[in-house]
Amino acid sequence: MKLKLSWGTGIVISFVVFMSSTLAVVIYLMNQDVDLVTRDYYKKELAYQDQIERIERTNKISDKQIINFHGELVSVTMPSSIKNSITSGEIYFYRPSDSKYDIRIPLIPDSAGIQIIPVRELTKGLWMVKVNWKTEKEDFFTEKRVLVR
Repeated sequence: MKLKLSWGTGIVISFVVFMSSTLAVVIYLMNQDVDLVTRDYYKKELAYQDQIERIERTNKISDKQIINFHGELVSVTMPSSIKNSITSGEIYFYRPSDSKYDIRIPLIPDSAGIQIIPVRELTKGLWMVKVNWKTEKEDFFTEKRVLVR
């Protein structure tokens, strides 16, 4: 017995196969994890004006060479004009490609206003070193890209 299909049946079968495969792809993609760069991205976006002001304050400092990379070390040098008035701060090693490697270190400069961090333990690749600190009156922020090899 030979089964004959009309062209109308062929169109319906093609349509059903197309819709089924499209639905399967949509379901698969909807179940994939999509991580934002940070978990509280939208909250940070709303507060970005404060960040712009911190950056502008930092740029006004005359001796603002704060983050230096020396191959296996990152040195954070606090500006001499404000190093004695720092009340708190943080050094944040941010890995753009994978947030599970991010590291936060408290800012604790020595008497010369310098803090040295070895980077031997960091995964090779691009890192953003972000430093924020507070004085009694104002907040400051700076960042620098570092390529660990």
